[in-house]
Amino acid sequence: MTRAVLAPKAAGAKPRASAFVGRPAALKARVAAPKARAASLTVRAASQTEDLNKKLQEVTATVSEKWDDTEEKPAVVTLGIFGLVGLVAANGVLKSIDGLPLIPDLLELVGIGFSGFYIYQNLLFKPDRAALKESISKSIDKIL
Repeated sequence: MTRAVLAPKAAGAKPRASAFVGRPAALKARVAAPKARAASLTVRAASQTEDLNKKLQEVTATVSEKWDDTEEKPAVVTLGIFGLVGLVAANGVLKSIDGLPLIPDLLELVGIGFSGFYIYQNLLFKPDRAALKESISKSIDKIL
């Protein structure tokens, strides 16, 4: 438990701190949280850590299983390296575009316009939503 130590008062001085606007604000002491609350936070953090460890073990097991099933390991490694290089290149391009004066704002407007068009075409009316749901389920069935 940590405690705040206050400096002794000067003769006739009032303890004040300056506020954001420049007006003096009264100092307020905060009471430390009870130990039960800290214990519950510790338990919650421990359970989240256990959940993360379980998820990590599941993901590791799945990846190692898929890796063992893969016949063309050099091709997979090559694709992974090219994917990483592509991400780095795309990041560089996007950073350079972001530095240009009007292009980011223009691209944001294009994105907003496309989002509005997509909503109008696929989500605004009930028959369109049903058709979109059907095409998504067909695509999922083709993939799986």
